[in-house]
Amino acid sequence: MQTPEHAMYSHILVPTDGTHLASQTISQAVQFARSVGARITFFYADADAGASLTDDGALIHLLDPGLYQDDFGGRAREILAKAEVSARAGDIDCECVTRRSNRPHEAILAAATEMGCDLIFMASHGPRSIGGVMLASETLKVLAGSRIPVLVSSVEKNDPNPAMTKVCAIIKDEHRSIAVVSYGMRMLAGGLRDGKPADIGLVDGMLTYLDEFPAKLHHPKEDAYLFAALKRRTSSLDQVIDDLQQEHLDGDRQLDALRAAVAHYQASPDPDAETLASAIDAFALGQLRHIALEERAIIPGACEHLAEQDWKEIAAAFGPNGDARFNHRERETYRRLYSRIANLHQTLPRMSTPGQS
Repeated sequence: MQTPEHAMYSHILVPTDGTHLASQTISQAVQFARSVGARITFFYADADAGASLTDDGALIHLLDPGLYQDDFGGRAREILAKAEVSARAGDIDCECVTRRSNRPHEAILAAATEMGCDLIFMASHGPRSIGGVMLASETLKVLAGSRIPVLVSSVEKNDPNPAMTKVCAIIKDEHRSIAVVSYGMRMLAGGLRDGKPADIGLVDGMLTYLDEFPAKLHHPKEDAYLFAALKRRTSSLDQVIDDLQQEHLDGDRQLDALRAAVAHYQASPDPDAETLASAIDAFALGQLRHIALEERAIIPGACEHLAEQDWKEIAAAFGPNGDARFNHRERETYRRLYSRIANLHQTLPRMSTPGQS
């Protein structure tokens, strides 16, 4: 990723589509924005899934509007919320914009003009072909049509270690999902302290998500594959790994305590409001600090010490063809629950919290 030394930018448009490549690009964009002192607008081109009566989106919209909102209409907020927490963790001023379009490159160019951006920051999958006919990627179309500079941060097909890139992108993307919920919990705690009654249904949804996704899916994958591989390759991270694994074990106890605090609040809301707010805040901060430690120590350590074969084995476990314990049905269930949580709050709290990019 290179840019002329004299080039300075103040407002960067970062398109994202929720893919692993886009997740990697968000991390790079946050680092770049920090280096030049720029703000970011994250952009998502939301496909018009209900545009055609023959489309799956139209059928789902007809049969179950609520499910349509979660699976199609909610997808934009789901993706952009994760980008937003990444920027905030890096102390980068940002906003999120979505537009309905089935032609992403045109929507990207229009958004850059509308928002007054002076740089578009994106990655490329590289050229594709069908039957020998080369197809231009969305990035190439943006490059061809843009009136402002376009910085291509990476080209997927040129990646010397795609398994490592995939694993790091997946882990960071899952961390962002957890962070979105944790930020939401901190917002709820702030509302309680301001005298607002707690939305028990929302709190319960957040606790269910944290119980089902990090505790039963994300953390076991880290323990069984990433941490195990690191311990085989180096002893330099043993203490950090031991501390993180202990926090994994402590998670169930902490969730039980938080559920008990919710029950006490339901029995007597006013007297227990501060108790519940403190419990929620402490738990959410613990989640964010746990994520920060993993991204500050574990991911860089893994990039330094693990061999290519290690990454391939971990990628198989973290990817769609991995361990049977982490099957597609479970992953989709958690994604839908996360999407509901992300869409219940259209703005996240602006607060300083140890985080990740």
